[in-house]
Amino acid sequence: MEGAVEGSARWTPSFRFPTAEQIPIERISHKWGRVFLPKFGWVRFRMSRPLGARMKSATVTRDGKHWFISVLVDDGLDEVTEHAHPDRHAGVDRGVVTAAVTSDGEFFDRRHASENSVSSAPPPPIATGDNPDDKGFLTAGEAQRYRRLQRKLARSKKGSNRRERVVRAMGDLMRRARWRRADFNSQTAHRLTRDNAIVTLEKLNIRAMTASVAPNPDPGKPGAYLPNGRAAKAGLNRSILDKGWYGLEVALRAKARYTGTDIRVVDPAYTSQTCSNPVCGKVDGKSRESQADFRCTSCGHVEHADVNAAKNIKARGYAAGLVVLGRGDPTGSAKRQASRTTAPGASPAPRVAA
Repeated sequence: MEGAVEGSARWTPSFRFPTAEQIPIERISHKWGRVFLPKFGWVRFRMSRPLGARMKSATVTRDGKHWFISVLVDDGLDEVTEHAHPDRHAGVDRGVVTAAVTSDGEFFDRRHASENSVSSAPPPPIATGDNPDDKGFLTAGEAQRYRRLQRKLARSKKGSNRRERVVRAMGDLMRRARWRRADFNSQTAHRLTRDNAIVTLEKLNIRAMTASVAPNPDPGKPGAYLPNGRAAKAGLNRSILDKGWYGLEVALRAKARYTGTDIRVVDPAYTSQTCSNPVCGKVDGKSRESQADFRCTSCGHVEHADVNAAKNIKARGYAAGLVVLGRGDPTGSAKRQASRTTAPGASPAPRVAA
């Protein structure tokens, strides 16, 4: 596109209709409905679920060759302020091997989840090497097909119809992975918010963590570059993005409105190197013997490394108290106790001894 900024995000077709009175929706059958869109007329769509509330707006978007309509409704439900289990608190450690591990020792990940759940209680088996068929949320057959499409893409000519077909087929596979990842995050967030009044996460700058490595110019050879670990960093970025760290956090905040769960975020520094034993708390990088093994060099405490980190995150969530809350500061917190008798910018009046 002429005038586009290099490296900018690709625009996705999207149309928003903010006035509900102008977009009536009718049900045609059990599966199908139709909506009247201004300047488009009546459009039939697959009604995946009943609205069940008053409609406020609608948005039409395109994903590949598919078009979708999402409807914003007012469910009339007040935000829940008290959880059913007010004494339960969980710390969550997000990783590249296991998507999320709780302080209770529960492992949430698609690769080693049980048949009827998104988590498993025992730790996952330690991987002995990279599995070429392991492409995150793609099946083994889909991963093989994706690699074949990548080879076809490398052989196709830019701008050709064949290249366009290959890119479209690759997009269809990645769309399935996105939907499965979103479903996994939704189910995980439901479990965590249903069972815990407080869920504490690490405050991660995911955009900076998945940024590309800057080139390393060779000072002795103009125009040449030195190795900078770009390939390794690209693999780490793919692993982080495949786990859907940010999507899980967004899903947790959305589910918390209906359960009264407080989503807290804490500083992640040294959570994986600190001993979670309450009587120890030693910080030593040598205690992390491997990705899955933690053995404290001071007290000898042994635990799965991710569970140990999750317990440290939970402890920091307790210490944070009411100051660091993911859903905003509740009534009565320190941030809301502003003086009503002091003007903005003015110093408070001195106290007079009795």
